[in-house]
Amino acid sequence: MPAFIETYNCRKGSLNPKKYPVSSREDLENCLASAEFAHKTGALLDINKRVEFLSEIKAQIINNKEALFEVYSTESSLNRIRFNAEFDRTLMQIDTYGDAALELNMRKKQSVLTDRTISKTPMPLGPIAVFGAVNFPLAYSTLGGDVMGAFAAGCPVIVKGHTLHAGTSILSANLIYKAREKLNLHPGVFGHLLDIGNDIGQAMVQDPRVKGCGFTGSFSGGMTIYRLTQNRKDPIPCFAEMGSINPVIILPNEKELNHHINALVQSITTDAGQFCTKPGVIFCPEPMLHKAVKMLNDSFENVAPHPMLHPSVQQRFQQRLTEINKCFKGKAYFNTDKEFGITRGFFVASMEQYLITPALQQELFGPAGVIVAYESEDELLRGLKNLEGQLTATIIGVNPEESIFFNWACANAGRVILNGVPTGVSVVSDMHHGGPFPASSDDRFSAVGEASILRFVRYVAVQKSEHK
Repeated sequence: MPAFIETYNCRKGSLNPKKYPVSSREDLENCLASAEFAHKTGALLDINKRVEFLSEIKAQIINNKEALFEVYSTESSLNRIRFNAEFDRTLMQIDTYGDAALELNMRKKQSVLTDRTISKTPMPLGPIAVFGAVNFPLAYSTLGGDVMGAFAAGCPVIVKGHTLHAGTSILSANLIYKAREKLNLHPGVFGHLLDIGNDIGQAMVQDPRVKGCGFTGSFSGGMTIYRLTQNRKDPIPCFAEMGSINPVIILPNEKELNHHINALVQSITTDAGQFCTKPGVIFCPEPMLHKAVKMLNDSFENVAPHPMLHPSVQQRFQQRLTEINKCFKGKAYFNTDKEFGITRGFFVASMEQYLITPALQQELFGPAGVIVAYESEDELLRGLKNLEGQLTATIIGVNPEESIFFNWACANAGRVILNGVPTGVSVVSDMHHGGPFPASSDDRFSAVGEASILRFVRYVAVQKSEHK
């Protein structure tokens, strides 16, 4: 196995010059031993230390914005606009978790009974393993929500950075190291690892010193990690966000179809469609189908070229399109841009075609989607039964909350969008980013917003008897 990791610039079509060393089992052992000691000695138990740590990390990020952009853009091929949005979101998350930590600390309660008192206190779980996400080098990776949420809860963190943006992950880790050193915190509060294969990550989540895990990525990757955490002698919570088809339902009473179709195409193709909340399938009333298809085609043709995150990501996307074309004999509207060779477009299917083509019912990570015609509410409900748990479900039309499909959406998705698009997950207190399996491993918890800090705490009740 190579001893170094190389990253790729899809805009230039070449490898980046810098190489990054692969972590060893000894590196992992050092991180685990140090994290365990930091937790046992209460390195982040003091709420003031936690808030100060988060604040200093934020300051380090702000001071190194341009350095982050340089490596971020060359490794992910995402542009300045996307970087600025993700950068601001990363800072907002840190503020959110700092506030959440303070609020959680103040939420301690005491019940006074006739002969005793009972008080309940949130405690950090212990060392948390976090896996960086391929499509968010900042906000869901080494500086992302899982890491900052765990810090806010008082937990040491060990990050396995994503190999496709290894340089961004290492620079991010160095900023956390600087913040830790400036505040003279124990080195075990944070560790960082890189691995080309799966050995380090698997060993990390199987180690008894790790007490929780955060993951954002594919279903296969998420389930592998989830099973490892549950098959331990001492199973631990694994919070895996594993993607979604994010169905869109257009109601027969919709009167502004053009507006919504254009918005959906933007949602499908922004940053080459590499979002977990990208709309994957649009259910359209049969009488509107011809008009909707024309609008979709016109809108797709106006999309500017955008590279994917890495040649391997593009290859998997193209393979999925090939797989669908082999088994689906319906209509397809696709074009390939000359600059980056990315195929964009959509498949058109009847409900019958959709139901007999499993490949159309799976997540398609890239700038493509499916539009399915339905003739009646009953037919659409039959089609929706084939869909498993989703991160989002969207309903477009007049008074969508009164639709027969609203209850279905609430029962099967973590977030329901009415007359909008699912991309653009806001970091606010009322956000819920998760969903019934297989969208996530535990839909009771959100991966976004201050409530996500609750993933990394456990409660201890202390009962004290009153002696007279």
